[in-house]
Amino acid sequence: MPFADDQILARCPLFAELSEDDLHALAAVAHRRRLEPGEAVFFAGEEAQGMHVVVRGRVKVFVVSPGSGREVILTMDHPYNAVAELVALDGGTYPANAEAVDETELLVLDQQGFQGVLARRPGVALHLMRMLGRRLRRLVDLVEALSFQEVIHRLATYLLAREQTPFTLETNAAIAAELGTVPELVSRNLSRMVANGAVSMSGRTVTARDRAVLEEMAASVGR
Repeated sequence: MPFADDQILARCPLFAELSEDDLHALAAVAHRRRLEPGEAVFFAGEEAQGMHVVVRGRVKVFVVSPGSGREVILTMDHPYNAVAELVALDGGTYPANAEAVDETELLVLDQQGFQGVLARRPGVALHLMRMLGRRLRRLVDLVEALSFQEVIHRLATYLLAREQTPFTLETNAAIAAELGTVPELVSRNLSRMVANGAVSMSGRTVTARDRAVLEEMAASVGR
């Protein structure tokens, strides 16, 4: 049985700790939106539409390099993730583009209605401030990693986090979004790891890995 709107919000990390009353109030200003693969959710520079939460499918948030025209994926949002939530809170414009990767359904909390709930229920606003504060701390850690670690070091850490082999990798684009890089560098560094014996692969499946080699890669800091 499909989840109701308040149940979707309860599964979103941004809203998960709110009371049932607060979740019902937010669900009352929400509607569903369905998108086909490749359909835009919003474009960079557009005014805030509201808070988007993925019900099913995936949404990529990306920017396009003005010089090369290359697409750089910032995040890949899966079910129950909020998409570009800061814009819904500050009421500004979107700094990036977003589009559906698969057949996707979104729960959209109307911008005006969402702001109204925050005004009437300051406890919800305080909760969101706390949650975004936690995210900011994680962002600081990511910026530090991006500043001091090469992609191969971050990729080694990513591969070590999997509990056991074999396991199937996500697409290079999805991994790149998580590591803060581009798919080409993920592909290139995976090839390097295979070549030096750090991992063995069959297609997209990692069949074996040398933990000692990966740990040495992950511990090596440099640019």
